[in-house]
Amino acid sequence: MFSFYRILILLPALCFAINCGVPKGEFGWATSKTGDLDILEKHIMIITDYKMMRDGLIFSPTDTIHYVYTFSRNPGVETEIYISLNRYELDYVEVDIKKKFAELESNSIRDEFTGLIAGEYLLKIVHEGETVDEVKFQVLPEEGYTEDTIEQELATDEKDELIKYSR
Repeated sequence: MFSFYRILILLPALCFAINCGVPKGEFGWATSKTGDLDILEKHIMIITDYKMMRDGLIFSPTDTIHYVYTFSRNPGVETEIYISLNRYELDYVEVDIKKKFAELESNSIRDEFTGLIAGEYLLKIVHEGETVDEVKFQVLPEEGYTEDTIEQELATDEKDELIKYSR
């Protein structure tokens, strides 16, 4: 009889432990060309159609890349989610980080990136220092890659002249 009550007490704790933490979800993507829009038009523009995918993602440096991450269940209104954008150089280097909260009505996080230079990127969804989910994508120049464009891009990124001209 004693063990039956112990099981009844431990069962809710076990159920809570299984559901605790931030759930995984799905990435959605859309692009726009906001270079021709004025600041007010950029501010009120709302993207509603996202293509839900995580493989074969290729964008242009002229694109404004809009993304949505939709959680499989509500992660909690006060749950702090960090969005980390990393660019591959010799390893992935963090180039941007933002703190977000999931939208209550859609269990989603939405944001955008503008002006990304050509390269490979890793977008991470992070909660309390642990990666919840991640996706890789590429930004390729519209004219494609040649050896000259790669060298030119590497030279313009570097601030230190010694390193810049030694490549």
